[in-house]
Amino acid sequence: MAESLLIYADVSSLDQLKEAIDNGAQGIGILRTECLYQNARNCSEEEQFMLYREAVKIAGNRPVTIRTFSGFSDEQKTGRWGIRFSMVYPDIFQTQLRAILRAGVNGNVNIALPGISDAEEFKWAKKQLELVKKQLEEQNIKYNKRALMGIMIEIPAVVMCLDMLIHEVNFYIIDSDRLLQNLMVINAGNDTLETLKDPLHPAVLRTIKQIMTARPGGRIKLSVCGRLAETDYAVPILKGMGIKSIAVRAGILSSISALEKSVSKENCLRIASKTLALSNSQRIKNYVMAAIDKYKM
Repeated sequence: MAESLLIYADVSSLDQLKEAIDNGAQGIGILRTECLYQNARNCSEEEQFMLYREAVKIAGNRPVTIRTFSGFSDEQKTGRWGIRFSMVYPDIFQTQLRAILRAGVNGNVNIALPGISDAEEFKWAKKQLELVKKQLEEQNIKYNKRALMGIMIEIPAVVMCLDMLIHEVNFYIIDSDRLLQNLMVINAGNDTLETLKDPLHPAVLRTIKQIMTARPGGRIKLSVCGRLAETDYAVPILKGMGIKSIAVRAGILSSISALEKSVSKENCLRIASKTLALSNSQRIKNYVMAAIDKYKM
């Protein structure tokens, strides 16, 4: 059954986070941390701690999900990005985990891992988290013992391995932009294949459906970020599919929230079911527009 869709924010700085809270964000669905390394290749634990602590303070009791650092640009060119970068540089990863756990001692903080492609990578990260917790315990440093760890779904390979992760992972965040690029094998800067870059491509929606069915009992919470989450047409589709939340830019929070409230659960279920049978993104858009008019949402 389609439940209410929580509208979270997708932010990359404290300024964006403040704007998101002012605009009514129900939480911070993803706080990207690349900003910490814009001007240097090293960022101390204390620098990170202060930023995360301020983020938690601004968010109040709202959830804040922090995505771990995905790597330097030159490293990403070699394929070392996301969790692969962290496995090459575990000291950077552990420092970030320490800062997150310390900053979230009195808040609702979760950790999202980018670039996961299989269960072994997640298990490695989980071991690092337990190691960091043990260190903090031994040093008598207070930290958030309830922080959950989840994964970004960006690589199609991990979708094939979700049955191996259901007892390990606490939540999934689908990065619709990266997932689309990897599904269609396209370059983000390529302007010649616009139809293949549409976030409403059937391959993306069907992959999300596949992810939804790979959660026995719906135990694992599922969120979506990227252009798909910010597309008006997609709101009734995602709500009808049973997505728990979406994360969008601070500037469009109000309009997306208003649209979500105007769409009934029952009609969203009908729209989602029909949409999954359509063969291209333009047909999907045409259908959703007609459905909105028909149901007078």
